Amino acid sequence: MDFLIRPASASDAEEISGLITGWAHHYLQDPAPPEAAAFLATLTPSATAERIEAPSFRYYVAEGPRGLLGVIALRESSHLYHLFVRADAHGQGIARALWTHAKAESGSDAFVVNSSLPAVPVYERFGFVARDTPQTKNGLVYVPMEYVQELKALDVSLQK
Repeated sequence: MDFLIRPASASDAEEISGLITGWAHHYLQDPAPPEAAAFLATLTPSATAERIEAPSFRYYVAEGPRGLLGVIALRESSHLYHLFVRADAHGQGIARALWTHAKAESGSDAFVVNSSLPAVPVYERFGFVARDTPQTKNGLVYVPMEYVQELKALDVSLQK
């Protein structure tokens, strides 16, 4: 699939918000408790636009002939804040390309992510390691994971 990765702009906020909220059933408790409302408010188009323009965030989108295919966001260069790909674009290397691009642009060798349960295998393929059992906070269900370049190199050498 042909796509390009570019920095996101505030004009992408509505599409990004729709993509992320469309996956809510994967990262929220079912049924979502009342405290999840505060988190969901951070996913509105206006809140997303504010983060895109904030200096502590870097957002990148993958865009193809059919529009926005995926998004990645880093907070403070080392917290993988969002990584979402449209369902009809899964399995085409978009998430990996976004991750590789954001990692290279970040200048960091260590990253953390709070992965949804279904995304854990994807992050493991990227070299992340679970650092705890699944957690629940404010209606979110996630696994804290960490990526360290040196740890990744050590893991690869141990597998040989």
